Amino acid sequence: MTPNSSRTRFIVATALAGVAMLSWPDASTRASATAATTAIVVTPVNVPADAARPAQRLRLGDGPIFPMQTTPRCDILDNFADPRSGGRTHEGVDILATRDQEIYAVTDGTLTLQVLAGSSGAGASLSGNLWTLTAPNGSYSVYAHLSGFAAGLSAGSVVRRGQLIGYVGDTGNAGPGNYHLHFEWHPGGGAAVNPLAVIVIPRECAVY
Repeated sequence: MTPNSSRTRFIVATALAGVAMLSWPDASTRASATAATTAIVVTPVNVPADAARPAQRLRLGDGPIFPMQTTPRCDILDNFADPRSGGRTHEGVDILATRDQEIYAVTDGTLTLQVLAGSSGAGASLSGNLWTLTAPNGSYSVYAHLSGFAAGLSAGSVVRRGQLIGYVGDTGNAGPGNYHLHFEWHPGGGAAVNPLAVIVIPRECAVY
């Protein structure tokens, strides 16, 4: 085939047209191509993990963390608002565990109330050993039936999210050997809400 044949001219013309299209000669075509490229390349492949997931970290940081060590046992009873003696309703959930599993502060805050099992404190016969933790925004959490308190803490202590504050027990009206954490969440300092709608439940835990 000679260089001047019609077939050769067709192939060359087609190739040049393709090159011309790839070179985006006019401004509108360049703008469209740039927009398309920007829309497609959203996240670079090698972005570090701490820069790639800020929204996820912030979302998880908005609410309280899970209040208890999850091993060797973590069975959650979804019993919020269940009826109780004396016309009461259950204002929290019960997390079944083994004696002395660790209990953690679910938010930064101040330990605003400490109740001692066997004392004359209000509600001591029901709660046994109890902490109330109040966050800076007024939300507060309640931890009851503890076997004991973490060393060095008392009412007025300032604690950090995730800090050890006590241990699972069966004090108060829990019943001997019925080791569990009674946990409440009061957003904004108001009425209790079901904590299971707020906290992230670890995979090690089962809900019943």
